[in-house]
Amino acid sequence: MRREVLSAAWPVMVSYVAVGLPCGVLAAKAGMGPLQNFVLALTFLSGGGQFMMSNLWLAGVPLGSIVASVAAVSTRFALYSASLAPYLQRFGRRSALAISCCYTEEAYGITLNKLASGAAWSAQDALALNLCVQLTWAASCAAGAALGTVVNVPTAIAGFAMTSLFIYLLYAQPHTRPTAAAAAAAALTVAACKWAGAAGIAVPVAALAGVAAGLAAGALPHAHRTHHDEPTHKHPAATASAAHAPTGEKGGPQ
Repeated sequence: MRREVLSAAWPVMVSYVAVGLPCGVLAAKAGMGPLQNFVLALTFLSGGGQFMMSNLWLAGVPLGSIVASVAAVSTRFALYSASLAPYLQRFGRRSALAISCCYTEEAYGITLNKLASGAAWSAQDALALNLCVQLTWAASCAAGAALGTVVNVPTAIAGFAMTSLFIYLLYAQPHTRPTAAAAAAAALTVAACKWAGAAGIAVPVAALAGVAAGLAAGALPHAHRTHHDEPTHKHPAATASAAHAPTGEKGGPQ
């Protein structure tokens, strides 16, 4: 394995240990053993989905709502695939399919950045990265499940690990009006569902409400500048600066 792969993988592996342990503890409280956790973590690529499954199961949410909620938060992988597909064309079909079927979010981000920047990143490098981080996640979840059977870790503490991660991910998003509208709509929808006694459908309904609010906010006329907003006359210095400004494609996950 190349040094560049290990250099990119080890920070992700460390973070997976920190998050995977409480994920395993929470799954153990939901009735899953270490081996079940290992197999699930190795084959199911959404860590957030794993936390959701355990949290919703412990909350007594119906199975159908759990499936719908996990499916809703996992639809982002379709967007990941779409953004990565053009860069995988340089590899053979088998290699591209293998990479697409086993990448996690962090491995996706690293591979996309490497390929978009033109770095020396082969299909073997991408697969090796996926293997390192995925095995680390699966082992951490299994270790957490084993720990949860012998140590009484409060469910609220184990469950808040994923909540705090989602709070961080929300804060890391671009601070734009569509993002704020989506977050506000989702939060209000969850509160309304719980107040109405429909907690079982709160997550999927909130996800749909958040997406709709974000799209609506982004479609407002003053959300984007049009050619009518451009000044009729520009200062010569500004025109010259724009003419000599470097251009290039944007790469990497947002």
